[in-house]
Amino acid sequence: MLGKRDLNSGRRRFLACSAGGLAAGSMLGDEALARLAGRPAESRSDSTSGETLLRLAAVGVGGMGGADLNSLASHPRLQVVALCDVDSGNLAAAAQRYPTARLFVDWREMLKELGDDYDAISVSTPDHAHAPVSVEAMRRGKHVYCQKPLTHSVHEARQMRLEADKAQVVTQMGTQIHSATEYRTAARLIQQGAIGPVSAVHSWSDKSWAYEGPNPEPGEPPANLDWELWLGTAPHRPYSAGHYHPANWRRWSDFGCGTMGDMAIHILDPVFTALQLASPHRVRSESPVAAAATFGLKNRVSYWFPGTAYTTDAVTLDWYDGGLRPDTTAWPLAAGQGLPGQGSMFIGTKGYLLLPHVGMPQLLPEASFAEYVIEPAAGGDHYHLWVDACLGGTPTTAGFDYAGPLTESVLLGVLANRFPHVDLHWDAEHLQITNHDVANGAIRRPYRHGWEIEGLG
Repeated sequence: MLGKRDLNSGRRRFLACSAGGLAAGSMLGDEALARLAGRPAESRSDSTSGETLLRLAAVGVGGMGGADLNSLASHPRLQVVALCDVDSGNLAAAAQRYPTARLFVDWREMLKELGDDYDAISVSTPDHAHAPVSVEAMRRGKHVYCQKPLTHSVHEARQMRLEADKAQVVTQMGTQIHSATEYRTAARLIQQGAIGPVSAVHSWSDKSWAYEGPNPEPGEPPANLDWELWLGTAPHRPYSAGHYHPANWRRWSDFGCGTMGDMAIHILDPVFTALQLASPHRVRSESPVAAAATFGLKNRVSYWFPGTAYTTDAVTLDWYDGGLRPDTTAWPLAAGQGLPGQGSMFIGTKGYLLLPHVGMPQLLPEASFAEYVIEPAAGGDHYHLWVDACLGGTPTTAGFDYAGPLTESVLLGVLANRFPHVDLHWDAEHLQITNHDVANGAIRRPYRHGWEIEGLG
């Protein structure tokens, strides 16, 4: 259960910051301050259409969280009723856009005070807060839209799937391109047999979310940031300017999941969708050992999966990041054709499919597919599809039933980078690595004292 805490401390900090004009943007006016003090939001009128509205509470409303919020709110049947952020600058900016929403600094306080005055929640926080917020919301029967990667640990990913199934709520992971024409077209081509059964996939990203340098210098957090609430379930550490909030937390293992968490969750999404992959039975990293607090600059991870209806009897998946690239010697690329900075190559028994991130798929060799007509698949608005599903429409396709297992596999790769040059044997049914006790212990992460949540950490 959640430990007790002075839930008003964050609010006092926020009020002091806003009153002092330190909100990294416009100060909150009297109306917004009243909302922060708990005055209920006004209901958006639906008298014209008579249609039911989905009432949304948003946790994390700056940066990508702000983009998520605006995209969700662009749906005509969504009403923003509450905003929550540990950064008063983010909260002030969002409060101007959604002037009737109630304001909160602590998501635990928000869930408690809102009660049944909302239907759904969006979670756009650093990775380590995804599962705590989402699980507590699902246990209250609320629909959840959660940013990628779904969770910070393998164990959390499993629990998110189970909780969603138990609560029977509508869920969606924030892999927006999952619903894009480009990725849907690639999946359809694979499943139509354009290149035959697939035996191997190579996927890569030129990004590198890691850190090499001196230890961060401790400092005082800015007045607009409640640092203790930002840390949440993570181990305590002092604030350091420029290293964590707002932009660099992905580099640190206590908060993010490195390059794989940021990009493999996107780039491997069409691989899992197209091939209908389940869990790998073996994972191996050939990456240099990374410092415990951060991630390696260059990573290579190999997965072995059982076959599916769209693969040969077994299929391998290799991931590369930080500028590493697969060996393309045997690939039928056109003269002078290089690889995109991010993407995947599917190797089938009848040909190859190159899928840039994000771009339309290309069938290779070009001469063999000169007459092949690629018909683009219909895309959709990933955000609106979730809202529609919450309101009784077509079920989502990136719900936690799908996103949970995908995240488990990606995070197994993140974990394997801690134990390079060793085959890790994965027993998905029992959620354990069977041949490496230390690696198996890393499947689950402890939560900081006072932040424990039953079934998570």
